[in-house]
Amino acid sequence: MKKIIYTVLILFCYTVNSQSKFEKGYFINNNGNKIACLIKNENWKNNPETFEYKLSESDESKKNSIDNVSEFSIPDKFKFEKHLSKIDKSSNIDYRLSKVRVPEYEEKEVFLKLLVESDTKLYVYSGTNLTRFFFSKNNEEIVPLVYKRYITDLGDIKVNELFRYQLKKLLPCTGLDTKKVNYSRKSLKEYFLRYNECNTSDKTVTKNKTVDYSKNELKSYIELKVKVGANFLTNSIKDDTKLNPTIVGDFSKMNIKFGAELEYFLPFNNHNWSIVLNPNYQSLNENVTLSNSQEPLIGDFTYHLDYKSIETMLAFRKYFSIRNNSKIFIDLGFSFNIPFSSKFTILSNKTNSLQNFENIPSAGLFTAGIGYKLNNFYIEGRYHSEQDLLGTFTNVESRLSSASIMVAYSLFSSK
Repeated sequence: MKKIIYTVLILFCYTVNSQSKFEKGYFINNNGNKIACLIKNENWKNNPETFEYKLSESDESKKNSIDNVSEFSIPDKFKFEKHLSKIDKSSNIDYRLSKVRVPEYEEKEVFLKLLVESDTKLYVYSGTNLTRFFFSKNNEEIVPLVYKRYITDLGDIKVNELFRYQLKKLLPCTGLDTKKVNYSRKSLKEYFLRYNECNTSDKTVTKNKTVDYSKNELKSYIELKVKVGANFLTNSIKDDTKLNPTIVGDFSKMNIKFGAELEYFLPFNNHNWSIVLNPNYQSLNENVTLSNSQEPLIGDFTYHLDYKSIETMLAFRKYFSIRNNSKIFIDLGFSFNIPFSSKFTILSNKTNSLQNFENIPSAGLFTAGIGYKLNNFYIEGRYHSEQDLLGTFTNVESRLSSASIMVAYSLFSSK
């Protein structure tokens, strides 16, 4: 079972491609020509440098890049504009904070994503571990909104919140309190939407229609599912405490496994990435008798396992679209088994109990899964790596591995 799942996972990773939808849009090339086309909407997590498009439904997809394009958009969903921008590359991670208070700019050509478009525009740039906001007023030069966390020589973390002063001086509006604005998409978006509706004397151009692109951005959501299925367990026993040569044997059993699953869908890439938390209950009660011809006074050994545990899995999951309502997924993660009321007993048919282990330790395990989703129904195959039920305090090894086939149904979605 383990080899099959590993093989399927490897082949699957190489052969399945995510299928994002092509939607009506356009791009403007460096010569100012606007080309109507179908653009592959990938709901990018970070600002892209390339995008795929088709000139018609029957056309083959092509790729275009920031080198050739000044703007591309799917109207009312997103718009990216190319700008030569000052990107503050300062880290926001505590242990990598700069000791410099002012931004450390790198000037580069990037696609900035419009969040609010009107007389005054709000842009965002998202890269690896950084998010920066910009604005332009009356089609003038792009201005970076300054926010920077830094560390002093004494080790204190301070914050440069110049963006509030910029809003107050460059984008003033009666009734808008810049002190309450945070350096976030939601907070800045609300400020710019209200500012573009503000009839202040400094607003000298005709008010254009305000487009809020952020309202069409993907939002994270959760799903709650119930799960039940068949669990296939294999227990391999190695006992070198009494005999030479070592006694080795194993047994397999199928039982019922059930639990719940909470899945958090991340707000990018068309909700094709998620984090899964999955507690399950499982149990195994079985005997295996191994012949002992070496010591006839002791007799044959019977190994009795009464095992119950709560298995909690945390994994990252990736979906691959097939059709509108169906997807295939794979996931990799870690699970933690917490046994309770469990024991492992070694018996002799002549001397009765030889050893009794009642403190089966908890174990952390690697897990991998592959499955299929159709609307609210899921089916998956899963493998959990091997664990030694008795730990390292005995010369008896009882190594348990499992694979399961589970079905699930979504009871609730916050989408």
